[in-house]
Amino acid sequence: MSEDAGRIAEGITVTVCGGGNAAHIAAGMFASRGATVNLFFSFKDEAERFKAACDKAGGVTVTRKDKTYFGQPKVISHDPAECIPMTDIVLLIVPAFAHEPILQQIKPHLKDGAAVGAIPGPGAFDLVALNALGDVFTQKNITLFAGTSLPWACRFDEYGAKATLLGVKTKVDITTRPNNDAKRNAWLADALTRLHDDTDFHCRGHFLMTTLWPTNAVIHPGVSYGIWHDWDGNPLDEAPLFYQNCNKFTGGVLKGMSDEIAATVEVLKSNGADLSHWQPIDVYMLDVYGDVISDHSSVDRIFATNDAFRGLKAPMITRDDGKLDPNFRTRYLTEDLPHGLAVLRGIAEICGVETPTMDKVLLWAQPLIEKEYLVDGKIKGKDVAQSGCPQRFGITTPQQLIKGDIVSLKNHL
Repeated sequence: MSEDAGRIAEGITVTVCGGGNAAHIAAGMFASRGATVNLFFSFKDEAERFKAACDKAGGVTVTRKDKTYFGQPKVISHDPAECIPMTDIVLLIVPAFAHEPILQQIKPHLKDGAAVGAIPGPGAFDLVALNALGDVFTQKNITLFAGTSLPWACRFDEYGAKATLLGVKTKVDITTRPNNDAKRNAWLADALTRLHDDTDFHCRGHFLMTTLWPTNAVIHPGVSYGIWHDWDGNPLDEAPLFYQNCNKFTGGVLKGMSDEIAATVEVLKSNGADLSHWQPIDVYMLDVYGDVISDHSSVDRIFATNDAFRGLKAPMITRDDGKLDPNFRTRYLTEDLPHGLAVLRGIAEICGVETPTMDKVLLWAQPLIEKEYLVDGKIKGKDVAQSGCPQRFGITTPQQLIKGDIVSLKNHL
C-alpha cells in the first residue's frame, strides 16, 4: 500500500471492466486505497489468465516513481452475476468498440442506483449506453458518466500482477446523464477522487462536452492524414515520427477540425447545453502538457515540441524485404473513426455546421479501413449502425441530441 493511501476509498465497491494497461493500475491503486475492487472480463479465458497470475502474485503491484500501490481484487470473473449486482460504480476502461457488448452483458445485473461509465468516454457513450441498457436506465435509476481523458500514462509489466504508472493527470472532468442531480453528481466526483491517487475529478457540464472533447477523435485521424494524405505508395526505410513531424499543414488540419467542433459547440450552447468548459485543441493540449511543451505559438508547434510525445512513431507494417508501409488498421482509425471523428461529424451535421476539414479527413480515412460513414455529404453510410453517430439513433435536431431522451429513441432501440 502506498504510504498515504490509507482507507480513503473504503465503502466503495467498483467493478473495472477490462484487463489492459489502465485496468492493472485501477486494480492495484483502488484496492490499496480501501475500495472493494472486482474485475470483469467479457471472455472466460481472459478472466482465468488474469486470475491465475494475480493469485500467484497475491495481488497487483503498481510501481510509480515515488510510491507503490498493492491490492488484491475481490472477484475476477467473466460472469457478470458474480460481480455486478453489488457494484456501486462500473468503470469501463476498454476500447470504445467494446463498450456496447459489455453494457449488454452487465445490463441484467446492475443494482438500483449504480453509476456506469467509461474513462475515457468518447463516441457518444451516453447514447450507446442508453441504446444498450434500454428501460433498465430509468427502471434502476442508473447514472451514466464519462471522463474526458484517462488520468494515467501507464503500462503493465507482468499480466495480472505488475504495472508501472508513468504519469498522472491532476484533474479530469466527467459528465453525467442525467446531470440534474447535484447530490448524486457530487457523490460520484468524490468517489472517483477517493479511488484515484493525485487526481481530482470534477463533474460539470453537459454530457456532450465529453463527446466533443478534441482528443483522440481529432488527433489520431488528423495527424495520420497529415503524414499520409499524399503518400505515393512506395515503402519507407524507417517509420516517421508521429507527432514531432507535425508541420503547418498538419497543424492546420487539427485546428480546422477543432474550429468546426467549436462552431458546433456554439450551436448547442445556444440551444441550452452547458458546454462552458469545453476547450479547443490548443488550449486543451497546453492545459494538460503545457509544462513539457517548449513552443506554444501554434497548433503544429504545440504538437511538435511536446516532450511527452517525443520519439513516438507512426504505426507501420514491415514488408518481407524489411521496408515499411503505413499500418492504417490500428485504433488510430479503426476506433477513432466510428467512435470519434464520424460521431463529431454527425453532431455537426445535426447542428447545421459546415465541416470541410472533417469531411476531407473522413473521406480519405474511411476507405483505408473499408468502412462508410460519410456518403454524399451525410452521415448515412452502411457502417453508421456500428458506430456512436447520433444518426444511428434517429436523432435529427440539436434539442433531441441535448435531451438524449430514451423515450424519443424508442423506435431505434
